Amino acid sequence: MRRRAYRQAGYTLVEALVVVGIIGIIAAVSIPSMRRAKMRASMLDVVRTFQQAAAVSRINAIKRGNNVCLRVLADDSRQRLTGFRAWLDANANEIEDAGDEVVGQWQIRNADEWSFEVSSLHPMYVLNSAGGGTARGFVYLPNGMALAEAANQAGIGQGAFEYFVWYDSRKWNTFEISVFGGAGTVQTRMWNPSTSAFDGNFAYWEYY
Repeated sequence: MRRRAYRQAGYTLVEALVVVGIIGIIAAVSIPSMRRAKMRASMLDVVRTFQQAAAVSRINAIKRGNNVCLRVLADDSRQRLTGFRAWLDANANEIEDAGDEVVGQWQIRNADEWSFEVSSLHPMYVLNSAGGGTARGFVYLPNGMALAEAANQAGIGQGAFEYFVWYDSRKWNTFEISVFGGAGTVQTRMWNPSTSAFDGNFAYWEYY
């Protein structure tokens, strides 16, 4: 009786090295792309979170017929950004008192990656500045207008601050967010390195 001959299945050393090489090439190409995509998505998430916080605060001020304070910065120095907090300011003192209702609280993911800078041209409104307050943010009025700029000019002032992936004097990957007092609306622009100015095109990403 004739026996069948079986060939032992397996990979040769050359085949294994080729597979490892292909995996290495794929990793070298995809990992930086994934990191860049994650950075863009995370940064845009921070911008959208602020836009949501501003919209919710304004809507509540109009619906409830009362001032709503949105605290953005703990003070006026450059520091890490962790989140935003809004409350119904029943006595209009711009302080979150024990009985004030919290309208919303928004946390920033990966807070250690973000820092901010108050605009020198349009510095953000200081909550309870008359009482020595240092927290910065916005006060939405029942008519939908906002106290947005430090000059307290509702209707014409605006507040702006900038997000950084990491702080860099060249303003790499920077967004400017402006809140206009008149309509209480939010405008977002990105730094364009080629023109050294902000504009509405979110396409000027740089990686380092």
